[in-house]
Amino acid sequence: MVNAALQRYLRNDGEMTDLNDEKKIDQSQPILFAHRGGQGDAPENTLDAFSLAISKGVDGIESDVWLSSDGIPILSHNNAVGIWGRRKKISKTLISQLPEEVPSFENFYENFGPNLEVSLDIKDPKAIEPTIAIATKYDAIRKLWICYPDWEISKQWRNINPDFKLVDSPGKKGFPEGGERRAFSLSQNGFNAINLRESDWTAGYVELFHKYGLKCFAWDAHLPRQIDRALSLGVDGIYSDYSDRMLSAVQNY
Repeated sequence: MVNAALQRYLRNDGEMTDLNDEKKIDQSQPILFAHRGGQGDAPENTLDAFSLAISKGVDGIESDVWLSSDGIPILSHNNAVGIWGRRKKISKTLISQLPEEVPSFENFYENFGPNLEVSLDIKDPKAIEPTIAIATKYDAIRKLWICYPDWEISKQWRNINPDFKLVDSPGKKGFPEGGERRAFSLSQNGFNAINLRESDWTAGYVELFHKYGLKCFAWDAHLPRQIDRALSLGVDGIYSDYSDRMLSAVQNY
């Protein structure tokens, strides 16, 4: 559990700010997401990692969601976690039996409040409704970005709630039907953004998806040159394991 001292974080000017204060996002600059909480600096998807990334000044946190056997959204990249020296699936484990360092989604809001951008990869489609319910409970639904690799499935989730942000995250398979057709389909089905590997973005793709009113997010941007390239293309969000590198790149851009 994150202690009271970690409920506050340092801004760049050194002044202490409470985590529950409204986090202002400069829409002229990309949203900076600490990937898996900034796993380059701390153990991934832990409250300590989230706290450290927030203390550095990122705009948002990226994580992954599985559903425990008792229906609780859990933040973990992998379905299997170590329990008493054995690997066990989260989906077959009660939340009370999970290791303390594996947080639930609700733990995140309990410790850090509702004012950060949160990007979640849905690993188990059954997790979507309880995940949205928790974000709604904490009045954080408008800052929730939901990512999934199959837009034909995730487009149906828009009917659950109109206020969260829906992100197409096609991964390696890309969009075989072509960028223009994918952009049009997403714009017609309530999507807010598309998330591609940094190396897959081109200036043409950014212009295309922007034309259809979609934000462009770049993941796997860990090296300074990758972050600089994403910035030069005009993307709207960057995911990196290294919070300091993102912040430095934006400050120097």
